Amino acid sequence: MGPEERPFRFLLLHSRTGGGHLRVARTVADALTARYGDRAQVTLVDVLAEYAPWPLSRAPEWYPTALWGGGRMYGWGFNLLNGRRRVWTICHLAWPLTYPRVLRMFREHPADIIVSFHPVPVYTISRALEWAGLSTPFIAVGTDLVVMHAAWVAPGVQRYLVATEAAREQLLRHGVEPERIEVTGPPIGPQFQQVAAEAPAAVRRRLGLEPDQPTVLLMGGGVGFEPLEAVARAVAAATPTAQLIVIAGQNERLRARLAAIPWPTPVRIEGFVENIHEWMRAADVLVTKAGPTTIAEALTVGVPMVLWGAIPAQETPNVHLVVQAGAGIWAPGPERAAAAVARLIADPAARRVAAGEARRLASPEAARRVADILWEIASHPPLNSRPLGVPALLRNRLQHWIRALREVPPSWSDNPPASRLTFHVLRFTFYASRFRRPHDSRHLHRRQVRSRQDHFAGETDPRTETARLSGGDRQTRRARL
Repeated sequence: MGPEERPFRFLLLHSRTGGGHLRVARTVADALTARYGDRAQVTLVDVLAEYAPWPLSRAPEWYPTALWGGGRMYGWGFNLLNGRRRVWTICHLAWPLTYPRVLRMFREHPADIIVSFHPVPVYTISRALEWAGLSTPFIAVGTDLVVMHAAWVAPGVQRYLVATEAAREQLLRHGVEPERIEVTGPPIGPQFQQVAAEAPAAVRRRLGLEPDQPTVLLMGGGVGFEPLEAVARAVAAATPTAQLIVIAGQNERLRARLAAIPWPTPVRIEGFVENIHEWMRAADVLVTKAGPTTIAEALTVGVPMVLWGAIPAQETPNVHLVVQAGAGIWAPGPERAAAAVARLIADPAARRVAAGEARRLASPEAARRVADILWEIASHPPLNSRPLGVPALLRNRLQHWIRALREVPPSWSDNPPASRLTFHVLRFTFYASRFRRPHDSRHLHRRQVRSRQDHFAGETDPRTETARLSGGDRQTRRARL
């Protein structure tokens, strides 16, 4: 890099609501650094914790609580808000609180390209870039294998990078143009592909495990979901000849409870680990929740999966993806999961078939493809970019209002000033009327219809016209008719 050249600045936005968003963001950051070195300056920001207003700023802390009881309420809310109009309405209502915070983020982290790995801030950042007059490219990288929530959709997103064709289809149903979507596969670190070439016995020996004993790895996501304890107890009872590794993630209370259990078989208890690729390669069977990042990593390593649970609505489609490919078994609940693990441990041929199907479904080069696409976009910036400042903000908002005033129907061009004013008054009235209660609107409509009917009937009724011309009081007019 020459003395006058500066590195391209990549701002990667994530959230610790679950472990997948941060892991995918770190994977892409590592790929950018590995491929482009000092020419890429990468900054990772927890956008909800650092810049979102309350209560979104507490979302990383409240996320495990939101999944209490199997995540049924979470799934209900996920489906309830899965609509563009609903998402955009909420974003517009929160706009006075979110816009100043997003501007502060732009000032504190100037970037040549902004990449979001979480759906919640997508529409707000897209609109903030427009309001601020910034032409910084904005990219959305989907972290789910199948589901793409409506919160991902925003007109200012230049490119969507998604994991599968199923995710692409969901964006198309949300109204995103096909040319803005590219299927890259789920970004996974190169260490998962590298460890897949090693022998499982060698990896077990390196981790301090028995190299020749059947091995089962149990996981409950990065946050460590509580049902993992019951699943681990059932699997230990059903597989007395196997050694178990239970990874509790960031849930320290769960790890302490697991460590205090008198297990009937050899069990290794771990908390949050950075070398999860080695633990996956050491396992003959992976027993896990259907998290998208965990599934993508297991597919790359080539370990058969037993899926014991899934977050409703968000992770349920991942189960169908794995089962239809033959890479795993759906066995919800402790008893069914334990029975499925026992069958796989006793059937090496079935494990080999599932491992082969898993590798066939994997996309080990996805992180490199995502990094190359981001670099290509960042290295060709728009020509109309300008520095951010208060004068620029005022100028751009004034230009935005002028453009809005000019966008009127062609038929109203005879009297432009009055027509524009009338147009915007009617537009405001239309949008305001949508917030009325339905029964009030119907009642008002019926009253207006009856009023118009009475009015037109009074003007066109010949008897009324005859009475009006002949004069006299009402009773006299009726008698004459």
